[in-house]
Amino acid sequence: MIEDMNFDMEEESKQNLQKFDKEIRLSWERCKDSGLTPQDLPRIRTVSKLELNDIIRQNQTIIDFALPYMKKIKSIIPQQNSVILLCNKDCVVFYRLGDAPELAKLGIEKRHIVSEGNMGTNCLGTCIATHKPIAIFGSQHFLVVFKDWAGVAAPIHGMDGRILGALGIYMREEDANYGMLGMALLAVKGIEDQLGLSGKYAELEAFNRRLFEFNSDIVNTASMLSHEIRNSLSTISAYVQLLQLEKVLDTLKADKILTEVTRVNKILNDFKSLTRPSQLKFVRHSLNELLRYVVDLMLAKARIGKVDIKLMMPEQDVFAKVDKGSIQQVFINLIENAIQAMENGGTLTIRLLRDDRSGMALIEFEDTGVGIPEENLSEIFKLFYTTKKDGSGLGLTLCKNIIKNHNGNIRVQSKVGVGTKFVIELPYVE
Repeated sequence: MIEDMNFDMEEESKQNLQKFDKEIRLSWERCKDSGLTPQDLPRIRTVSKLELNDIIRQNQTIIDFALPYMKKIKSIIPQQNSVILLCNKDCVVFYRLGDAPELAKLGIEKRHIVSEGNMGTNCLGTCIATHKPIAIFGSQHFLVVFKDWAGVAAPIHGMDGRILGALGIYMREEDANYGMLGMALLAVKGIEDQLGLSGKYAELEAFNRRLFEFNSDIVNTASMLSHEIRNSLSTISAYVQLLQLEKVLDTLKADKILTEVTRVNKILNDFKSLTRPSQLKFVRHSLNELLRYVVDLMLAKARIGKVDIKLMMPEQDVFAKVDKGSIQQVFINLIENAIQAMENGGTLTIRLLRDDRSGMALIEFEDTGVGIPEENLSEIFKLFYTTKKDGSGLGLTLCKNIIKNHNGNIRVQSKVGVGTKFVIELPYVE
């Protein structure tokens, strides 16, 4: 990004010279107030190595984001006697790229405190003092010992607008130009943008953690209630069967109660699978064999519903890495849904295809049932959504979650009075 910048920024920076002159005059006044004179040597103040290590740890994110920009700038500016520095809001230099031995001897170096009170007017110290970008060339430095050097700096701000530190570029005055400031500004903008994204990401992670904890509480409560309800249902079922044996309750009424108990138990089991999915074990399986097994299992139910199941598969087996139990559950749910959709009988066509272009195995379940109104198609995979009289609204949500956990996809096409087709896409393996 830096290498493509338009160095018209140099001209733009020159237009700001009058503003810089004002800031530099004010800086000189601050230097005099601190007791410095132009002929003084810099006041060398440093932090301990332990303190420096703490500062580096606190600013590691800034270093990580700044380093690519600093390397790019270093490849553009003169290699000898030039440095790019990072300092914190207390003017402590905590990172340096490049070498300028003479400048280091004057105190512009890692571990040193480069405040105006120590170094006089200098790009890093003055940038921190004013919270503004600055360019200081040659004799604009308050201390005469810096007259052969030029420096530019731009402040680095956090998401809340507070100053975190500054990025500065130093080199010999004869090698410098005002395009340096453009490079510093561009680098700092990139750093601040990444800090902003990093902050947003941290906020999102914190929110996700809170949401996970909240969801865990809900799931634990739901599981506890589900367990208690199942216990009660077992007791009810036992008493109903006992009343049947004692001929207190006639068979028809008892069967209706037991059917409802079974239905509620199924809903609770589906809900448990949805909220606490079991650990999936992905093994290479033949989809042909899995489909044949499920169809054989469902044939009796299909015959009772006067539904003819047609299974169309390629002769050569199509393999996929799947959790056998959960994929079979999806197939069973879709076949049951199709049978229920064909109240007066019909045909369910199940096709297995291999799409070499997408790398997906396609499994289609196409019925000749009543169909789904177009306005309902976008709702059918949503939790608790159902159009069935006795439906729970969990089955298709569970199917979608299982397929998603297999890195697959499930979609639906339907037309009222014609029928419905569910298409499962699963990555195949050789």
